Amino acid sequence: MRLTRLIPAAAFFAALLVVFVGLLWNLQVVSGAAYYEKSQRSIAQVETVPAARGRLLDRNGEVLAQDVTQWRADLAEDCPETVLRRLAVLCQEEGVAWSGEGSIQPVTSRLLARIKEEALTGVTLVPAVTRESSGGLAPHLLGRVGAMSPQEWETYQDQGYAMDALVGKDGAEAAFEALLRGTPGTRVVEIDRSGQVTGQSYSVTPQPGKDVTLTLDKDIQTAAQEALTAFLDRNPQSPGGAAVVLDVEDGGVLAMVSLPGYDTADFSAAYEVLSQDPAHPLMNRAVQGLYAPGSTFKLVTAAAALEEGFLTPETQILDTGRYTYYKSPQPQCWLYRQEGRTHGLETVSQAIADSCNVFFYDAGRRVGIETLDIYARALGLGVKTGIELAGEQAGVVAGPAYTQSIGGTWYEGSVLSAAIGQENNRFTPLQLAHMTATLVGGGERKQVHILKQAEGEAPYTPVTLGKLTLSEENLNAIKEGMLAVTQSGSLSGAFRSLPVTAGAKTGSAQVTGEETSNAVLVCFAPYEDPQIALALVAEQGGSGSALGPVAAAIIQAWAEGQN
Repeated sequence: MRLTRLIPAAAFFAALLVVFVGLLWNLQVVSGAAYYEKSQRSIAQVETVPAARGRLLDRNGEVLAQDVTQWRADLAEDCPETVLRRLAVLCQEEGVAWSGEGSIQPVTSRLLARIKEEALTGVTLVPAVTRESSGGLAPHLLGRVGAMSPQEWETYQDQGYAMDALVGKDGAEAAFEALLRGTPGTRVVEIDRSGQVTGQSYSVTPQPGKDVTLTLDKDIQTAAQEALTAFLDRNPQSPGGAAVVLDVEDGGVLAMVSLPGYDTADFSAAYEVLSQDPAHPLMNRAVQGLYAPGSTFKLVTAAAALEEGFLTPETQILDTGRYTYYKSPQPQCWLYRQEGRTHGLETVSQAIADSCNVFFYDAGRRVGIETLDIYARALGLGVKTGIELAGEQAGVVAGPAYTQSIGGTWYEGSVLSAAIGQENNRFTPLQLAHMTATLVGGGERKQVHILKQAEGEAPYTPVTLGKLTLSEENLNAIKEGMLAVTQSGSLSGAFRSLPVTAGAKTGSAQVTGEETSNAVLVCFAPYEDPQIALALVAEQGGSGSALGPVAAAIIQAWAEGQN
């Protein structure tokens, strides 16, 4: 019985053995020579395939930076002469420069197709991915990608980066590296002796990075950059400047300009020249430049005096030309110093419109330096805005502590110059725009940001950093003064033809050792429903009113985008 059961099993295993022997015979005897030849002809290489980096887009979907694939043709050392001659003909016909030696780069799409079609021996087509940005448009904000430094490698190696991987170096490229960077893949490539690829397969498929949509508006950015460039061209004594435009509702950056700038495409080649340029084109003046605010700070003094009850919108202060409350100092109003005249009795709205120094000397003295400090910080001055860009400066609010920290002496009368934006007050253009947005937005200070939405993720949610209570009556008094600046004051000519009504405040900040003041201007629009706030600074640009045409061009571009 047991023998009967074993016979079929033995037959099955015998048949299996015969099949196995047959396969071995086929592999080693019948096809052995062919497989041996193939093994001699093919070399397997394992390659890391970088993932496509996500794109940077503006708020309307316009591409600001993206990966672009460029091909090159590599030649084997023993590439036949006939192939070299044929390549020379193809390059000539397609208008591609090639010396006849070395790789051909870049390979145009037409040349690429013809090389593939002819399958030339010894020619390997290799894709090379480069990052194409918007060139000279917003280079400081968008940033660039490049090879890792040793310090960066210490950070990125634990995150799975290859040593030769490209990473965001600054700007948005660095801020959103984790989103933009994809997951590299692994590819097995078979190459024969002539250098031709005979086969390839992915063991790990690369996963592209996420597209990142920024708050930036390309049209507003372009208008701001062109207008500020034109201003600097007309005023060669001004070595540089900055412009920032914010969305009042959520704190998003609509435009950020720092001039002089540079072209990201030429950064590596021009780095040595750029780094030694005395105009500092590599510095992002919008977030790193610290400037005295001049008379734009009078908006802070007005808010503090009104909300703390030292003034009402109807309170009048007499401009006496020279402020004599203290024995010393006794500073003058600019009108008295220049023309020997005074503004007479003025309300806070009139004093903002006329930029009356004596009014704000008295208002600042009543408020006191401690309270001015509180209001300045509550409106976003002297504190970081929270923007994602690296290197933001916190700025300085003038006061006894800072003056003493730098070895100076604070006097009781120092509050007078602090109240009109002098003393040690130093802020970035971004902070001045943030202050304006917070003020006209009703006192709610939103975190400044450049991220609108990352691909596949929820949109950015606005973050409130603080809230300063501003009564509607007091806010209207301040806004009315700013409205008068654009309707009947120093900016009326520049703003006359705008399709929307705006409010503004100008400033001229003296710079130690310079004959010409820095020009400063803050502005918001539309007047009835503030949606954008902007700040402009031109180093040694003179009067802030000179920046009126720049502000008007920016508001015009914004208004056109609303239609």
